[in-house]
Amino acid sequence: MAVRVLVVDDSPTIVNMLSLVLRQHGLEALGAADGQEALGQLQRQAVDLVITDVNMPNMDGFALITAIRANPAWRGLPIIVLTTESAPQDHEAGLRRGADLYVTKPVKPADLMVMVRSLLT
Repeated sequence: MAVRVLVVDDSPTIVNMLSLVLRQHGLEALGAADGQEALGQLQRQAVDLVITDVNMPNMDGFALITAIRANPAWRGLPIIVLTTESAPQDHEAGLRRGADLYVTKPVKPADLMVMVRSLLT
C-alpha cells in the first residue's frame, strides 16, 4: 500500500504542486481546501502524514491540528505546517498545538521530501 499524504491548503495551485512533488516520489496525495474538508478526508480514509497551511477559510490549520490531536485515532499522525506565516508566535503556536514541523513557504521540493521522509520513518 502506498504512503498517503493529505495536503491541506485553500490554494488549489499549492495543493496541485505539492501533490505532484509527492507523486513524483512515489507517494499518494490527497487534497483538501480547509480544515473541515481535511477532517472529512481523515474520517473516510487513513493517511500517513498531513501537510497543512495555517490561513484557510472555515477551519484554519491551527484548529485542524488541535482537532487531529484530540482524536485518539489520529494522535500520532505526523503533521507538517507549511505556511507563509513566519512570525515566531505563529511558529510556537503550531508546535504547541502538536505540529511536528513548522516550515515557511517557499520550500524547495527536495527539502520538503527530506522532511516528509524523516517523519515517515
